[in-house]
Amino acid sequence: MLNDIAVLLPVDRPAGYLIDCAAAVAHLFEAHLDGIACAYQAVNPMFAFEASAVVMAAQYETGLEKAAAMLDQFEIATRRLNIAHDAKSTFNVSYAATRTVTEMSRLYDLNIVAQPDSSKPSQTDFLSEAVLFGSGRPMLMIPYINRGTFKSDRVMICWDGKAPAARAVHNAAPFLRKAKAIDVVAINEDEDAIGEASLAALIAHLARRDLPATPHRLTADSSNVHNAILSLAADNDTDLIVMGGFGHSRLREFILGGVTRGMFETLTVPALISH
Repeated sequence: MLNDIAVLLPVDRPAGYLIDCAAAVAHLFEAHLDGIACAYQAVNPMFAFEASAVVMAAQYETGLEKAAAMLDQFEIATRRLNIAHDAKSTFNVSYAATRTVTEMSRLYDLNIVAQPDSSKPSQTDFLSEAVLFGSGRPMLMIPYINRGTFKSDRVMICWDGKAPAARAVHNAAPFLRKAKAIDVVAINEDEDAIGEASLAALIAHLARRDLPATPHRLTADSSNVHNAILSLAADNDTDLIVMGGFGHSRLREFILGGVTRGMFETLTVPALISH
């Protein structure tokens, strides 16, 4: 069950849609919701000259004001739905603030984040990747084109038989139990290669849990898998996508895998992503 949820709120771009979706999720599960406003300091004090003190002070005041304004919106939305909640804010240079938020995100049953919008860059765009790979918890990404509230009447599971997808299905159980319809899509499935964790096996697994699901087998070029997923989601009026998130380790960082990156860039439906 989802009892404790966090929504990570950027302060340098509108986030009313994100607040509304997070409040709807918390209301759906009668969960506690923390709103965390994330503000970033552009000047690193370790490398700032004395003349930068005024600039840094101004940044700090501006950051606090923006965070307060965002959390005011959060308070209004949560009180309207009578949701148990708390409001927090962070302010630091990017690497330190990201580390702090990632550490905080490990304590929640679900973290809700905004999809990065390349046309309107935000200082918090990299938070979604940090939380996905660093929290150990499921992440619900809300598309920046999202309008209206959140619902999960029809859920689509993206299945490839691998550990992140299995973890995502497990983490999505609260949503699956509330869904009216469940679809499972496998793209380019090779039953000989996938072994026991096939699409058919997952369908049977869900059925034993009173979660009947409809299978879909698709083929697509490797560079077009994310588009095939989103096309099926549009055709089926999907409310929520469930998928594993993949990354390639480079030193201490993770670089998004091809399908995951494609979904991050072109997402049109809320997606619960687990690594």
